[in-house]
Amino acid sequence: MRRHFLILVLLLAAGGAWAEDIMPGADSDSPRVDGAQDDGPRVSGPFLDGHSANGLTAGGPRLDVSARPSDAGIGSAEQCQTEINRDASTAREKAALWYRLGGGVEARFCEAAALDAMGADASAARILTALAQNPNRAMDMGLRATTYEDAARLWLGLDRPDLAREALLSANRLTDPTSGRWISLARAEAGLEDWAAARSSLDKALEHAPDDATARALRAATLRHLGDTGGALTEARRALALAPDLPEALFEQAAALAIEGDTAEAARSWMRLIEQHPRSDLAGAARRNLQRLTEAAPEPIPRPRLQPGPRPRSEVPPRG
Repeated sequence: MRRHFLILVLLLAAGGAWAEDIMPGADSDSPRVDGAQDDGPRVSGPFLDGHSANGLTAGGPRLDVSARPSDAGIGSAEQCQTEINRDASTAREKAALWYRLGGGVEARFCEAAALDAMGADASAARILTALAQNPNRAMDMGLRATTYEDAARLWLGLDRPDLAREALLSANRLTDPTSGRWISLARAEAGLEDWAAARSSLDKALEHAPDDATARALRAATLRHLGDTGGALTEARRALALAPDLPEALFEQAAALAIEGDTAEAARSWMRLIEQHPRSDLAGAARRNLQRLTEAAPEPIPRPRLQPGPRPRSEVPPRG
């Protein structure tokens, strides 16, 4: 997997004990997954009057009423993780079958995790959001809040801060937020350029974890956008004292220094960021800012040319 779902960790810890799982069809109004095969009709019992849900006659294909969830090849969160590690695409297919055979919530989580591992983040986010929104009895408030958090992480990666914020606010209505959730909410609010709200969320995060370097660095960014350059520089330096090579802190220190006119120190901070984290998202922005600093700087004063002096005499002076 590219990432590890919080929810899958919980499922593994629970040992797959889901006696109260909803049956297929309980979240039938969930959005269709892009790029995924239609789950098809969801049939909860034998055909009636010789017809299937597809309108097929009794002589056509019939539902195998003896099929059990275990026939899908996946029947637990542990098996799901093993299948994803082996082949995420196959795991997704098995999870979808597991769900159709009655795997319920756990099967849908497995399918979302497999889609995430495949890079189909939008599809995974839609499944998780639908699961969290569905008022089924298989999920308590803690599990539902964690599901919202996983969905929000994916929405943030997809540059949908609006959907991420909605998911995180829904999670906050269910359980008390952790510092990590406040930080995620601040990222979503910053993505919407609601800098005052982002600062407020980071203040709450720092109440829970005052030594969180990431929260300090992100708070520096909010202060910079709110026009408090001095406060931004102070927060960035606090973050660097906690984590000397944190990319966000290096970037914000450089940005604040540049605004205050200390372009030499700003350039050094951005260069350090590029050297320490050359492949990070912020490294590209740091390179562009360095270029702007160079273009804005005055041209160096040319060195004076040496004036030609008297040529050395080639002859040897006479003695005496």
